[in-house]
Amino acid sequence: MSEAVTNGSSESVIDLLKSHYPARYYGMLLSGADTLDQAFDVWSAVDVNGRPLADLTTLPAASALVPLTAEQFALIVGADHVWVDPQGQTLTYPGRYYARYDTTAAQPTIVTGWFDTWTLTTTANIGSAADMVPLSSEAWNARASNPWGVQSGQLVSYTPPPPVIPLKDQATSELGWISTQASMASAMGETFTDPMKVYVKAIQAIANGTDTTSTALPARPAMIMN
Repeated sequence: MSEAVTNGSSESVIDLLKSHYPARYYGMLLSGADTLDQAFDVWSAVDVNGRPLADLTTLPAASALVPLTAEQFALIVGADHVWVDPQGQTLTYPGRYYARYDTTAAQPTIVTGWFDTWTLTTTANIGSAADMVPLSSEAWNARASNPWGVQSGQLVSYTPPPPVIPLKDQATSELGWISTQASMASAMGETFTDPMKVYVKAIQAIANGTDTTSTALPARPAMIMN
């Protein structure tokens, strides 16, 4: 290859490079490392910052490098830790930007974390790429503009559902309302109707745990005082 680079035409050199480095963009690992040390556009003979490569003949064979897509190569600028599976020679997080969510929750479900994985000094606690949603640069930059959730592998606008209040807590709160109504009725010389008295007992049973079968508070009866 050295002779072809020195003596061949530009077209023959490019053809030779393509035959040896078909992916065009590559990253290189240092021995024993788990992140890329360098990245190259081999066909253009420049590194990720656009600096010319001094000597293409010293590049390792393509089989010893990590192939990259054009998008990955562009995203490497400013990235300090591009994680690689050394055995498979593939990027551990091929998309760089990710949204994490509870994979066991009913969807849509809220995003629980945002990660620029290529800048993290460790990925021990963020989960695998397969358990997160990869994001484009545009989605990453827009992440603060809206409450986001995940549905079918995509980001969606998300409004969290209201919190579920335990039935006993609902009953206890309802007893507070009943007490207020009773005080008002007493002040006016009035009493609860029979349906209201039945309602009060039902609420008390839920609040004190006597009623263990109800799943919702009964409907309030009409408040007609005698």
